[in-house]
Amino acid sequence: MSIRLVMQGQSLRPEHITTDRRQGRKGMLTTRHQHPVFHLMYITGGAGSFLVNDRKSRALPGFLYVINPNEWHQFHADDDIGLHNLECTFLLRDEESNEPAQTVNLFDWIEDKRGYVLPAGFRDEPILVPPALRPFLLEGFNRLLDPGNRYVTAEHLSLMVIELVLRIEQTIGKLSGQLVDSTSKARNARALANEINTLQQYMRAHIGEQLKLDELAHHVHWTPNYLCRVFKAHTSMTPMAYLQQLRMTEAEKLLLYTDFPVFTIAELLGYEDASYFARLFRRHHGRAPSEYRII
Repeated sequence: MSIRLVMQGQSLRPEHITTDRRQGRKGMLTTRHQHPVFHLMYITGGAGSFLVNDRKSRALPGFLYVINPNEWHQFHADDDIGLHNLECTFLLRDEESNEPAQTVNLFDWIEDKRGYVLPAGFRDEPILVPPALRPFLLEGFNRLLDPGNRYVTAEHLSLMVIELVLRIEQTIGKLSGQLVDSTSKARNARALANEINTLQQYMRAHIGEQLKLDELAHHVHWTPNYLCRVFKAHTSMTPMAYLQQLRMTEAEKLLLYTDFPVFTIAELLGYEDASYFARLFRRHHGRAPSEYRII
C-alpha cells in the first residue's frame, strides 16, 4: 500500500520519524535550530517557553504547536515545574525526487482544503485546543504511541501520521471556522446597520412624500417582509412606525416654532387628511395640534 498526501500541488510520501511522550523535562531542551521535518507538539502539563520563528510564547497545557519544515525553533522547560508534552516528528518526501519537501506548510494546506484564509493568530501563536476537542486530538497521538505499533509496517505508521494530521486539520478548521463565522456575522450586522441608517436618512429627506413600504424596500433592494424584520430588529419598530414617529417629532417643532396652520403642517408631512393627522398627533403627544401651540 502506498500512502500519499497532495500538498501545494506536490505528491508527498509521509515518513514517520518518532512520536514521544515526554514527562517532567526541565531547563534548556534544544538550542535554536531548523531542519526539514514537521514537529507536532501538544503540551499536556507543566510549563515552558517556546521560540518559533523568533516569536516567543509561554507553553502551557492545552497548547498545540505546529512547526513546519525549516522553521527556526527552540524549546525550554521551566526549571521548577518542568514540562510534559507529546511530540510527533515526521518527513514529507517528494514522490519524484524522494527528497524532503522543505517548502510545504501545513497551514497553507489547511487553507486550500477549507477554502478560506486562517486567522493570523493560528500561524503566529500556539493554538489553544478547547477541552472538548482535546480527547479527539490525543487519540491521534496515542495511536502512534501504542507499544504494539513497533511491529507495524512503515506504511501503517505513515497512515497514522496522516490520521494525526487530519485530526489537527479538523481541530484547526473547527476553531477557525467559528472565528470566520463570527467575523462574517459581525460584518453582516454592520452592513445591515448601514442599510438601516441609509433608509432612515432617506425617510428624513422625504418626510413630506407619500412613502410606501414597497418603495422603502426597493430603495435598499430588500423584500418588504425582510425589511420589516430587519428594521424592527435594529430599531424595535416597523419602518412605517418609525416614519410616523419622525413626522410627529417634526410636527411638534412646526407647531411650536412656526405660524403654519395645522392643515399646512399636515400637508408638509405627507398627510392629505388634516383630521387624520390631528388624531395621530393627539395619540402621540396627548393633545390636539391646536392645543400644542405656545400662547
